[in-house]
Amino acid sequence: MDQNFWDLVREYSQLGFDPLRWIPTCSNEVDSKILQYALNGIKRSSIKLLANWFDAFYYADGKIPELTRRVYSLSDPATEKEVEIKRALSLFRIHTEIGDDPAALSRTLQKFLKHFHSKLLVRKNTMILTSNHDSQFALFDYIELHRGDKVGFTAANNSALQVTDPTLKPESETHSNIALTTAIENLNLLGCTSGFRVFPIYDAPSKMLDRIGINLDAYASRYNLAVEDYSSLKIGKFFFGATAIANTLKELPIRYDQIEEGMKIILSNKFGAMSAVSLHMLTEMDHDNIANIERKGILLNVLSAAKDETIKSLSEPHFSLGKIISKYCPNFGLDFDKHAHIIAVYPVSTDGIFALEKLAQLTDASIVISDVPMKNEAIARYVTEEFLMENATSSSTSCHLIVAAENIANLIVEELRKTNFDPTIIGSFSKKGTPHVEIENNVNQYLALKAKMVRPNPIR
Repeated sequence: MDQNFWDLVREYSQLGFDPLRWIPTCSNEVDSKILQYALNGIKRSSIKLLANWFDAFYYADGKIPELTRRVYSLSDPATEKEVEIKRALSLFRIHTEIGDDPAALSRTLQKFLKHFHSKLLVRKNTMILTSNHDSQFALFDYIELHRGDKVGFTAANNSALQVTDPTLKPESETHSNIALTTAIENLNLLGCTSGFRVFPIYDAPSKMLDRIGINLDAYASRYNLAVEDYSSLKIGKFFFGATAIANTLKELPIRYDQIEEGMKIILSNKFGAMSAVSLHMLTEMDHDNIANIERKGILLNVLSAAKDETIKSLSEPHFSLGKIISKYCPNFGLDFDKHAHIIAVYPVSTDGIFALEKLAQLTDASIVISDVPMKNEAIARYVTEEFLMENATSSSTSCHLIVAAENIANLIVEELRKTNFDPTIIGSFSKKGTPHVEIENNVNQYLALKAKMVRPNPIR
């Protein structure tokens, strides 16, 4: 057992951060079905919380949206800080006892929201779990827009650090890099190519804040980004997240209602990158696991390289993706041409194969999958067979679904390959009106029993 590793784990825990909780699921978010149940149960509130994967506003020529941040106690919000702006992104950090119970989560949100009186629409809401009661908070990033000539869209997203590398010190730049990149990636997927602004959300003891500031400045310099530091949350518990906004002068590729039978589904990168990160952490937790995996033909140096590759991918924004998506979108205000444009996109991330279920529901259509390309197949099978991960198809933030007609799908694939993606056309849409996913090969070898049971029927 590596004592240094466990010393680091204890350090993270003392800072109010759960460094290992993500390993079985590759996620530290409230389950999407629990969240939807909880949101549906909220009644008579001036604040409407939705669970979209992004938000977007009209981009007015020459006008820059203003962001106003407010941080609230979850149990007793000081609503004198309430802002009369009608749109916001929200981020909640909720105790696991609440976040794992749909009814308890609904009650907690209802109690919190009743303190507010101004009308507010929140389309992008991120809800993170913690085992530390003192680490809970709610944050609203209010977005104030300005009138002007509409020339495109400003897309917005937020995120919180979930998967990271706890073999590194808490002040490592890797943590902030992953948090900022995760917020940016969905904007690339929407075809944004300009006006990137990132607003870090972070907290730590005061002795670490200078180092965090240096890391944020380095990230901004490396990618020539506007990173606007609103200072720490001042709760004193370790946390990283971010809100990001960016612009596009094109239409957004989210025409889920225009999906037609025969349209192809492109996977931008293979499923399953996260299995290497989870398994590597398990070898750090107990070095006896090294002998176990090597008996299965998984060499430690190969596993370490796969883990490092995934952490690198999580840490670096893929701006080339935004340029490719933008190329295949119509100019703002023009109609989509199904033979020339990307019709829809959707992020895969840690949902892995279950992102297809969500895409089927959004499009109200059946999906037939003929190929499930997996990164590190031996690792993915091992963590499933040993019940170490619920869903070994969990993927990195560079893994996305892109929907296009057959005549341009191959062109998009070729462009993605030129920019270090590893894309595959994995299937197509069949009939409309029956959201359903049919997978023609055996994906169950990558899904533990619990993952199969909690999703009753949409994927077969």
